[in-house]
Amino acid sequence: MDRLIDVLIIEDDPAFAAIIGMTLQTNGKFSATVADSGSEGISQLKTKPYDIILLDYRLGDINGLQVLEWMNEQKMETPVIMMTSHSSEELAVEAMKLGAYDYVKKEQLELDHLHILIHGVHERYLFRKEKEVREREKQEQEKREAAIQMFQTTVRTIAHHINKSLAVFSLRSSSVERNMKKTLPAEEAEKVVTLLADLRRQANIIEAVVRSLVQISDVVYTKYAGDQDIIDIRSHLEQDLEMLKEQKIIA
Repeated sequence: MDRLIDVLIIEDDPAFAAIIGMTLQTNGKFSATVADSGSEGISQLKTKPYDIILLDYRLGDINGLQVLEWMNEQKMETPVIMMTSHSSEELAVEAMKLGAYDYVKKEQLELDHLHILIHGVHERYLFRKEKEVREREKQEQEKREAAIQMFQTTVRTIAHHINKSLAVFSLRSSSVERNMKKTLPAEEAEKVVTLLADLRRQANIIEAVVRSLVQISDVVYTKYAGDQDIIDIRSHLEQDLEMLKEQKIIA
């Protein structure tokens, strides 16, 4: 069974409030609570949340617009239907500015259609809240995508500089190796060649680690790769890192 729509009726005319309450409860889809003044209505709103508020303009103490102002101060978004026998259009405009969802004159209120009016306002409220949730989710998604893109750009920039340095090292080490073979005794030259070969192996491991990081950043950015792709890349990265540890390049 669907939950009843909980309606707060803020109305200082007891007879009129009782008729509205009975009409709604007879419908079977609403529960109704009556507050006989603006202050009492505010007290009820402090006690529990409601789905809809039927708010009279002329109340015994404070008027309906003042109740709306209080709700705005409390950042309370409960949809309000303003009721009044006052014929001023300015009042309707003011109520809407303060957040009222709809406006009805008491003398034009058809009790048989009251449930349609309330249902319509309630549906509009739910639609607006759903739209706000979707917009927040979209904004969060855009933030995540921007962060991921920044991560990818950062990784690629770092990888570019590392690879450039590794390429320079490879060229210079080859040049040094050739010169050492020409200028040093064979035994000394062999030591240098062995050292440079070891350094190149370590440089190759670093290059593999960087390549794995770039691949991971690409997978995260595109979000199209499957779980197995990430597992495989992570496995390669762990192997490369383990090799670096063995070489005592990292702790």
